[in-house]
Amino acid sequence: MPTSETATALQQAREGLTYESETDAPWEVFEWPDMTGEPTADGVKRKGKHKASAPVTEQSIDEFFGPLTRDKDWFGDEEKAVAAKYRSLLDTVKKQLVNPKVVKVGERKMTV
Repeated sequence: MPTSETATALQQAREGLTYESETDAPWEVFEWPDMTGEPTADGVKRKGKHKASAPVTEQSIDEFFGPLTRDKDWFGDEEKAVAAKYRSLLDTVKKQLVNPKVVKVGERKMTV
């Protein structure tokens, strides 16, 4: 379990959220304390113990969270509340991390 102030803030911000997909996966907060510098796609594959041949893509944090944080005109109260929680999570990510980005590893079943 992560113990830094950053990890604690992220842990609290992601409470009750799942990434909506075929599996509705819960968000997990983790740390790689021995990682230094800006993460690279290859570095994430290595640290995550993924196959070297696994496809990897990067995207901005705003691009990744965009569909999760936007209210749609058909949203009811529950959907609006979820989007608001995602906006809060995005805010926390931006406050706690320097130059955050998203690295996706895999094709069908991805690690993000």
